[in-house]
Amino acid sequence: MNSELNTQLLQTILDNQKRVPHTLSLADMGITEEIVNQIYEWAKPHAEEGELASYIPELARVDANKSAIVIGDLLGNQIVVGNGVDVKVSIQSVVKPFLYIYALEKGLAPSDISYIEPTAMHFNTDAVLQPESHKSRPGHPLNNAGAISSSGAIDDFDDFLAFMRRLAGNAQLAVLEDVYASEMATNANNRAIAMRLVATGRFATIEDGMRALDNYTRACAIGVTPAEITRACVVLARGGKIDGEQVIHENNIVRAINAMNSYGLYERTGEISLLAAGVRALSCKSGVGGLIINIDPGRGAFTTYGPRLDAAGNSAFGKYALIPLNNLLAAPYAMRLSADEIINTIAEFE
Repeated sequence: MNSELNTQLLQTILDNQKRVPHTLSLADMGITEEIVNQIYEWAKPHAEEGELASYIPELARVDANKSAIVIGDLLGNQIVVGNGVDVKVSIQSVVKPFLYIYALEKGLAPSDISYIEPTAMHFNTDAVLQPESHKSRPGHPLNNAGAISSSGAIDDFDDFLAFMRRLAGNAQLAVLEDVYASEMATNANNRAIAMRLVATGRFATIEDGMRALDNYTRACAIGVTPAEITRACVVLARGGKIDGEQVIHENNIVRAINAMNSYGLYERTGEISLLAAGVRALSCKSGVGGLIINIDPGRGAFTTYGPRLDAAGNSAFGKYALIPLNNLLAAPYAMRLSADEIINTIAEFE
C-alpha cells in the first residue's frame, strides 16, 4: 500500500470515530450543593497546612483563611462553596495552559515552544538552563521556561487579556498591579530563564526575551475569582465553544490538556493523579496563588482555592479536595482505586 492510500485509510478510521457530545447538567450527574459542601468540609482542615508563597511578597499578604470550591457543567450551571468564592486571586501558573493555547492559536508550532516530556524537576527550573544539556527549547510547556516561551507569542498584552476576558466571561478582568510589581522585583530566576532562551535561539534578541518575560509576569498577575476561572475552564471542556461559536481550535485545547495530564501538579502529578483519577488522566493545573483547576472534557470543570501551599507549590487544601471532586465529575465506571486504598494512601501524603 502506498503512503497516500495508507494516510487516507487512517483518515477514514479516525473520522469514523465520532464523539457524542454530553449535555448533562450537574444535577444529571448527581452533583449537588450538599455533596460539594461535604467535600469542602472534609478538605477544609488541610487549608491550614502549608505556607503562603512568601517568595512573592505580595502573595504573603493574602488572607490565608479563605478557601473555596466551584464546579460547573457545560450548560453554564455552577455550584459555589466556601468563604473565598469572591476573592480576586492572582492566577499565577494556572494561566500557563491558556498561554500555551494562545501561542498555538497565534500560529506558533508546538516544537518551537517546548518539548512535552514531564520531569521530576521543580516548576522554576529546566534543562534548558544547563548549557551542557544542549537543549534549545524548554522541556515542558507548563513549567516557567515553557510558559515564558509561550509568552513570546504575545505582541500586545491587551490582546491576551481580551482572550482571557472572553473565556472568563468578565470584560473587566485586569492585572493585579501590586502583584505584578512584586513579581517583577523578585523574578531573577525567570530573568535567567528568559536570557537562556535568547542564548538557545528561542528568542532572537534580548529585547524579545525581556518582552516575553514581562508578558508572562503580567499574565501571572491577572486577578480572577474561582468562578471566573471555572468558566474559562468550561470553555475548554466544551471543546472551545462559547454560545455555539468555535473560539479556540480543539487541537490546541487537546495539546494543552495533554500537557496538564503530565505535569499539571508539577512533581506531585503522578502521586495525586493516582488517587484522584485512577487509570484516567488528571487534567489539572495548580498555581502558587492557591488555585487548582481541573478540566473534564465533555462533562465540566472545577476550581479549588486555598492559598497555603505544599513543598511542590500546590494548594494544600486543593490537592485534597480535588480527589473526591474528580471522582465526582469524572466519567462513570472509570477504573480507580477503592475507597479503602485511597484513604490509606492519602495518609501517606506529605
